[in-house]
Formats: sequence, structure tokens, C-alpha cells
Amino acid sequence: MATYDHISNEQDTKNATEQIQKILDVLVAVQGIKSALLVSEEGFTIMVARTTPISDEVETVVSAMVAGIVSTFAGACIQLNLGNEIDFIHVQTPLGLGLISKVESTILVLITNSDVKLGLMHYLITSTRTKMLKIRDF
Repeated sequence: MATYDHISNEQDTKNATEQIQKILDVLVAVQGIKSALLVSEEGFTIMVARTTPISDEVETVVSAMVAGIVSTFAGACIQLNLGNEIDFIHVQTPLGLGLISKVESTILVLITNSDVKLGLMHYLITSTRTKMLKIRDF
């Protein structure tokens, strides 16, 4: 039998999930952002919002690779006495950018066109992290 606390926690989790999904949906509404992914530190896709089609297989591979990049770079930062917190990693190609940022025990990834303003993207990531951290039990 479900208790009130149990039901309340399930509703809170559902509300938090919906709030995070809305945040990702708002991000991909910004001109130039193709995809926003929330990835676990273990490399599993938690949530995604996108304007361009990406297969589930590619999404899975990208999530795993991003987690590996963050883990490897965090280790390198420790070795270089730069600390173990990563604010941003940005990968630039002729076709677009990949912006990666830690949010507690998850990783936020933005895939963008090449013509976006990098400063704006950093601002969006910072404000998105702040919004996500305000959501209960994130």
C-alpha cells in the first residue's frame, strides 16, 4: 500500500522530470541549437531534446563518449593541479560546436551550428545549470 509520502515523492520526481524536460525543450528552441542532452556520469542518456533527427544508436554512443571525455579531462585537470570541477568543455568543428558542462552528477551537452555566439552559449549553459540545480532532488 502506498503511503502519502511515497505518492508525494513520486509526484515530486515526475514534476522534476517534467521541469528538466521543459528546460531542455526551451534550449533547443534557441536558434542554432540542434540538440540538448542530459547524460549520466556513467554515459547513459537521461533526457534529450532535439530539432534534428538523431538515431537512438548515435545518441547512445555520443552519451557514452561525452561521459568518457568528462572523466578523462577531470583526471587530467587533477594531474595539472587545476582542480576536479569542470565548468565547460567546448569542441569546435567546421560544422558546429559541442558544449559540455557538469550539473551535479549529470552532464549537460549542447550540439549547435557553427555560427552560434560562443558567449551566448556559455550564458545559456550557466543559466540552465542554475535552473536545474533549483529543482528539488536533481
